[in-house]
Amino acid sequence: ENAKAEFMFARANIVLEFEETLTKDQRSNQEWFPNWLQVLVPTMSEEENGEGDAWQGKMRALRKTMTDVKTKLGSDIDALKIKFLESESKREEAEKRLEEHLKQAATLKEEERVESNRKHELLAQKSDRLEQMLTLVCNHLGDLENTHKEEDAEATTSMTSTTSAKKIPRALKKSRK
Repeated sequence: ENAKAEFMFARANIVLEFEETLTKDQRSNQEWFPNWLQVLVPTMSEEENGEGDAWQGKMRALRKTMTDVKTKLGSDIDALKIKFLESESKREEAEKRLEEHLKQAATLKEEERVESNRKHELLAQKSDRLEQMLTLVCNHLGDLENTHKEEDAEATTSMTSTTSAKKIPRALKKSRK
């Protein structure tokens, strides 16, 4: 039956192609293209012909095919829904992990900033202490220098007095000679 239907369909296509090659005047020729109405009337009842059972079988097969396709499409759609929900769940989990990593990174960054500030303060304190110590050392060196100058001055003064005392007796000795 399918072969017969395909043959009739191919034949109709050939007729259509032929009609397309005709001019407008040829197509309007009433002898070639009369107005007509085709009425299909069964010549025998389906039960007499025995085709009723065949058509019912074809209809049953068609309904079964449609049901099978509907079931398959339903299961395919359900499978796609499940995959979509799974991927959505995975995406949400990935977003949560990303948020956690970002929070951890922000916390670490804040800890590094606090640690850096603490180290900076410690360095500033040590720098102040070193500066104070340097000032003390410089003051002490200045005091030592002053003390040495005083000692040198006293030593010079005592040497001058000693020298003067020595010169006098020499001068006296010279005058005595």
